[in-house]
Parts: sequence; structure tokens; C-alpha cells
Amino acid sequence: MQICKAIRRHLLPAFMLLLCSLLPAHSHEMRPAIGDITVSSAQVSVTLRFNAELFLADIDASQITDSDDAPTAAIYDDMRQLPPAALRDAFMQKWPAFAALINARAGGERLRFELVDFSSQTDIDVSLPRTSTAIITAPMPAHATDLRFGWDARLGDLILRQMADPSIDPENLYTGLLNNGSQSPAISPRGVAAQPVSAVIINYIEIGFIHIIPRGFDHILFVLGLFFYAARWRPLLLQITIFTIAHSLTLSLASGGLVSVPAPIVEPIIAASIAYVALENIWRQKLHMSRLLIIFLFGLIHGLGFASVLAEIGLPSGDFLLSLISFNVGVELGQIAVIAAAFMLRLCLPLSPDRYRRIIAIPASCMIGATGIWIVIERVSAILLA
Repeated sequence: MQICKAIRRHLLPAFMLLLCSLLPAHSHEMRPAIGDITVSSAQVSVTLRFNAELFLADIDASQITDSDDAPTAAIYDDMRQLPPAALRDAFMQKWPAFAALINARAGGERLRFELVDFSSQTDIDVSLPRTSTAIITAPMPAHATDLRFGWDARLGDLILRQMADPSIDPENLYTGLLNNGSQSPAISPRGVAAQPVSAVIINYIEIGFIHIIPRGFDHILFVLGLFFYAARWRPLLLQITIFTIAHSLTLSLASGGLVSVPAPIVEPIIAASIAYVALENIWRQKLHMSRLLIIFLFGLIHGLGFASVLAEIGLPSGDFLLSLISFNVGVELGQIAVIAAAFMLRLCLPLSPDRYRRIIAIPASCMIGATGIWIVIERVSAILLA
């Protein structure tokens, strides 16, 4: 009983405050950088796609998930206003500091990278994060046969993908998510040694879970929209099951290359799905077949969104099916965690179903719906400005 009182007193207000804060926070969420690495006997080349403004504003990406929470948020916002040429000059000046944060070793030696080129997106909405591209190279020591690559945790997470050297027949090219300053396994020109099955499972479950918590902003809102539809667990379970079946289907088809829908189409529809299910909570109380059908259709779209994330990371050719299943398991665990947290709060509220709907479910659904509409506008605007 004391635990429930504490939850009502502290966690419920925090939960409602979180919903209120989600709308402005979405534009400033942190996303992993992507590094395409090519290894030969002579040199290593990496093409980085990342948020350069985070580094230039001296933001520690390992400590926050939203740039607005950083002490130097004002500097970051100023950096986002810079034209591409000015941003390039600013990065060139701080390149030595950036290079010092790269931790790559081969043959017992630390590699020293040179900046070959730097460019950034143009004509982008300044309210959205801008992607910059840096090409860096380093010579391989004469006696080295492989290397380990990573960077400081302050630069955030890195999706590292090995590209095939055209002159070499690849065997097991590396792809993985490096977080908390971790390093890749030893990467040779032909790839990496086969990873244990347990390592592949754990790695991709973690990637799937992280995509929901903390990075799955839109998917979290959609699941909460389903949660606030009814106070009982049976309608919730049915909705979640339908959603899971649908997104698992398109995730598998898209990952296998059988279905492809451009992200500019998928992302606004995902946002619209948030608005629809949340606002439907206001005028409907009983679960109808039409809602289940709509959830299934929206689930198909969300699965395409999951697939686009997985495509960025890549799936190892030798463990394609295992990695795909593990990623999906991680996504489901993330969704279960969201539902479990919300359900615990519900159990500790001494409210009748009618009062719960009036005091909690409808206000929360209004906030989620408004956020969904905002994201639709944001994403459509970004497409039109591109």
C-alpha cells in the first residue's frame, strides 16, 4: 500500500509531465552516428554521418537523450543556424580534438586519422537535427592484419558497418552498434571472426530494445495510445497482439528485400497513426473490429519503420534470420516495458473505470494525439523543404 501511495504521489505526476514534455523534445532527440568503414592492408577509411553540432557545442551525448537538456543547449542551437560553409570551418578548427576522441588500434598502435572531407546538409529545417558527413582515413601499420575501432562515449552511439574492399572477397563483414565508448571486434579486410550465437542474440536484442527505450519516441506514444483505450487488460492484450503480428510481418518482409516503401511516406503515416489511435480513445470506449483492423494496418507501417532502422545497422549475412528475430524480440521487450510501467501506475490508482477514463485516459490521449499531429506537421514540412 505504501508503495502504491508513493507511486501515486511521485511517479504519476512525473508520467504526466513526461507526456507534456514529449512534444517539444522530439525535434532534439539524440540519434546514433553511422560509420561506414573500409579496411585494406594499406589503410582504413571511414565515412561518418553524424550530428557535428553536438560535438562543436561540447555536449556529452552519453549523459543526455535530448540536446535541450545540455548545459550548452544555447550554443548548440546557434551552431544549427550556421550555413554549411561556416559549420565546415568550425569543425575543421576543432578537428584535432575530435580526432583525439577516436579510439582505433591496429597491431598494437593507435591509428592517427586525417580529415579528408567534410560536408553537411543544406536547405534543412533548422528545427530538425542536421546530418554532417566526414571522410577520415588512416594508414595501417605494415605488420597489422586487423583493427579495432571505437570512439569516446561523449560522441554518443555509433553504428559501424564494414564495406567490402573491391579488391578482396569478403567473408563476414562486420556490422554492429557501439555504445558507451565500446570498441568493435577485430576487423580484417575480409571481415570479422564468426561471433558466438549468444553474442549475436544479445547484441540485436539490445539494439531492438534501445530502439524503443529510449529512442522509440513515436512507437512509445503509439503503444501508450493503445494502453489508454481501455482500463481492462484483455482489450489491451488483443490490441498489442494485433500490432505485434502486423509489424513483425512487414519487418521480416522489408528486411528480406521483399517490400520497400520510402521513408518520406512511412514516417508521416506513423505519426498520423499516433494521432488517430489517441483521439479515437476520446469518442470510443468499447473495442470494435474496425479499431483492430486499423491497428493491424498501422502495425504494418510501424514494421516498415523498424525495418528502416535495421537497414541502417545491417544484418550479418551469416546470421541474418537469428539477428532479425533477436531484433524483433528486443522491440517486443521494449514495448512490454512501456506497457508494464503504465499498467503498474494504473493498478495503484484507486479509481473506478469511469473516473480513470475521465481523469487520466482522456487527458493523456489528448496530449498524445496533439503530439502526433505536431509530428505529422513536422515530418511533412521536412519533406517539403528537402
